[in-house]
Amino acid sequence: MSLFSRKSKVPFESAADRARRKHEFRVRALLCAISGVMLGMSFPPFPFGILACFGLVPWLIVLADIDEMGRALRYSYLTFLIFHIITLNWTGGYAHMNDPYMMIAGAVTMFVHPVFYFLPAAGYVLARKYLGDWTALIALPFLWVGYEYSHTLGEWSFPWITIGNSQSNNLAGIQFISVTGILGVSFWIVVINALAFVLYSQLAHGRWQPRSRSSVLMAAGIVALYFLPKIHGGIVLSQACSSLPEKTITVGIVQANVDPWEKWKRSGHSTIDLHLDMTQQLVNDARKPRPDLVLWPETAIPYYVLTKENGSTLRYILERINTLGVPVLSGLPNAVYYDDTTKAPPSAKRILGTGERYDAFNSAALFQPGVDEIPWYGKMKMVPIAERVPYADAFYFFDFLRWGVGIGGWQIGRDSVVFTEKKTGARFNALICYESVYPEFVASFVRSGAEFLTLITVDSWWDRMSGAYQHQRFSIFRAIENRRWLARCAVGGISCYIDPYGHVYDATELFTQATLSRTIGRSTELTFYSEHGDWLGSGCLFIAGLFVAAALGQKFIRRKREEAWSS
Repeated sequence: MSLFSRKSKVPFESAADRARRKHEFRVRALLCAISGVMLGMSFPPFPFGILACFGLVPWLIVLADIDEMGRALRYSYLTFLIFHIITLNWTGGYAHMNDPYMMIAGAVTMFVHPVFYFLPAAGYVLARKYLGDWTALIALPFLWVGYEYSHTLGEWSFPWITIGNSQSNNLAGIQFISVTGILGVSFWIVVINALAFVLYSQLAHGRWQPRSRSSVLMAAGIVALYFLPKIHGGIVLSQACSSLPEKTITVGIVQANVDPWEKWKRSGHSTIDLHLDMTQQLVNDARKPRPDLVLWPETAIPYYVLTKENGSTLRYILERINTLGVPVLSGLPNAVYYDDTTKAPPSAKRILGTGERYDAFNSAALFQPGVDEIPWYGKMKMVPIAERVPYADAFYFFDFLRWGVGIGGWQIGRDSVVFTEKKTGARFNALICYESVYPEFVASFVRSGAEFLTLITVDSWWDRMSGAYQHQRFSIFRAIENRRWLARCAVGGISCYIDPYGHVYDATELFTQATLSRTIGRSTELTFYSEHGDWLGSGCLFIAGLFVAAALGQKFIRRKREEAWSS
């Protein structure tokens, strides 16, 4: 399947040989760039998800005649670097505020994270070299999806650009994720890429003719594979009940559009009053259904109101909520102090002067009229470096790597929580920002009884760059995977509701104040994915391990044979 001829190194190169090598390098670099651009432009806010289905083909063409691992990984790095620059350029916040920490962190993400893609790339190169081209192509979807699944595990995880996330606009084509999860979409995409590469390679080398039976069958197979999920999804959507189920709840959303950069500097009381006043307007708005529950966004309350020191502020909030007569789920920071400092983990914060130790949590709390007990949930999935140094208890001496905009150095939440709204009995979770990109994690709340999903977030750090649009579109997958309504509350947008089939309702504009209220469904039924989680991802990881083990075993056998022959 080689596009370029394999040449052994020679001691002296002629001018023609040097020119040929430079030309081959330029062609390979161009193909890598094309691959990176296609992958990048398949993600929101671009509406070109189909590009992901063929975006790996140029990269596979480049690797087709490279056996040397170092060269293969260098070309792979170029491919995925361009992919990252297009998809994750927003992470540095270069269009807004120009915060040095965010700019450096964003650059590190774009330039370092492509290295993680060495895992599927190296596995593919090993399989090609020691098991053959066809076996390597069979292995590729398992290697890729196995890697993506592994990248949802641990504190270094970053599943934001799981390749399946490119398909949020393909609503009919992703309905099957209620069985497979988003990794099923990734598997489908990589299989199409592998088949397209086979078709290209066989035609390019003259093994097949454009109108030959093999070419036509392969092309037909690719087309059928691309449209089969759409046909299935069309049937699912046509049979979906458009009316709400018997159990419902009316959820209100307050989008206060408080500048996240200024929130930590301004009076916390003014921010709280703004959210309370907007909630009162929402409750009194006769044009909207009266909410049974109101969502405030992530860190809407910008300081530790659940601690004893701020008891007066907490009483004020509860008095206002009692007057409104509606429960409020709000994002807020929370602190847990250690009476015995020896029991504090190494990453716990320390109060200068007293030496007192405490953990700070990025949290959500449920305030209900007439209820003194305030259940709260601490965020469990952190953005690496920005929110918490990975494995901070082991590497606590890197504590200086903390973003100083009110959100750095969080402790990992201790347990998942499913809230219960007293009046309706409705049960729901509270995803906080980045947690929503972890599919199996979200499904765990559904297994624990969440009848609908809520997501509170900020998303206003990056002006109008693509981060907010991507995050909103990724919520569609969580709703479909679990067949749950999802209410999404963002401080400056995009707030919306998403039904169990991925349809978006009442989406707000970025950087506007808005209040929403909509009656949504509650469900206790579990999808196959909700019940079994990332069965496909763990299975692919196991099978990928078998392919790699077989390749390494073949490498060992070849080496032993070569040693035997040389002796």
